[in-house]
Amino acid sequence: MATENQNFHIGIVFRQIAGLSSLSDILELVRIAAVNLGANRTSYHFTPKLKSQTDHTVQLATSGFTKEWLKLYEEAGFRKCDPIPDIIMQHGEPMLWQDALASRRLNEDEKRFVSQLEDHGLTEGIGIPLFGPKGRHAYSAFTFDPVQLTFDESTIATVAALAGAAHVRICNILDKQFERKVQLSEREAQVIQLIAHGRSNKAIAAELKIGGSTADTYVRRVFAKLDASDRTGASIRALELGILRL
Repeated sequence: MATENQNFHIGIVFRQIAGLSSLSDILELVRIAAVNLGANRTSYHFTPKLKSQTDHTVQLATSGFTKEWLKLYEEAGFRKCDPIPDIIMQHGEPMLWQDALASRRLNEDEKRFVSQLEDHGLTEGIGIPLFGPKGRHAYSAFTFDPVQLTFDESTIATVAALAGAAHVRICNILDKQFERKVQLSEREAQVIQLIAHGRSNKAIAAELKIGGSTADTYVRRVFAKLDASDRTGASIRALELGILRL
């Protein structure tokens, strides 16, 4: 796999993407490739079929963003006010964030979102619409350092091609019949479904009508069985195994 700061060849990366069978490895390869192209932040939105790119069920794989911003963006009520992904998906081609925001009149909630975006120094970026087979679409975004790279047509085309190739490969992997090497109990399967839908441990306890400590135990058990250290990692692993379906 490519590593940061090595002699970078984009053609090799495309061949590596085609040969990988792990979602997390594919996303990490795209991140490394993007860093070599000058990116300092990346995001990929796992989007359930027929859902908005900012729906609360979307799983985010990100790098480079501050913990403060990610915590804010994970809030379903805040995320749904982000107008950029859906505008770019409707546009159907890579688009600068600023151009997306200027393309239509924003409502008050969207204006407040943009204000927070600016407060966190997230004013210049590229959004990439990703279209996969069987209606399995997604969205990816990149910011760059120096910011001038954001406006470089060659850079935009390259990251768009990388993100597109990765998304198609991920779709192909998800459509395969995986041998389930992980056996979850009925309750554990319920827990991972709720995790994938963005529920906190407290919310899981309330929805399943179990105690808080019991919910914590189930979450730890699911993480252990899926060999994951966080909620996104557990969701990705469950997708790979066919336990979850986008």
